[in-house]
Amino acid sequence: MVSMEDMSIRLFILRGAYGYKGFTEQVGENLYKVDTKAFKETIENAKEPIDASKVSELSSNQIKTLQGAPSGSWLVPLLNRMGQLGMMDLREGLVNPKLFQYTSTMNAYKRSI
Repeated sequence: MVSMEDMSIRLFILRGAYGYKGFTEQVGENLYKVDTKAFKETIENAKEPIDASKVSELSSNQIKTLQGAPSGSWLVPLLNRMGQLGMMDLREGLVNPKLFQYTSTMNAYKRSI
């Protein structure tokens, strides 16, 4: 089971590196609230796809690329789960060079606290 803080960091990386917009609500001009609790509950408890048209899984090349990143150990299972639930269409491709930048920044942040 993943802590709420870790899930918040994971959702932050998904939003920053991949532009994932789910589980957010606009609360003002250029101001958004992220519902990490709902995201966590959905990942852990959902039984049916949210969007059947997006149900997919990571390709072996995507997995290989992601495992090269420091976050690959948790990112691969999370993205596969999101693909199972149709939360992201993994067939669109995920290789994003920003991922490595964000992961390094988050690792530095975690080391500092």
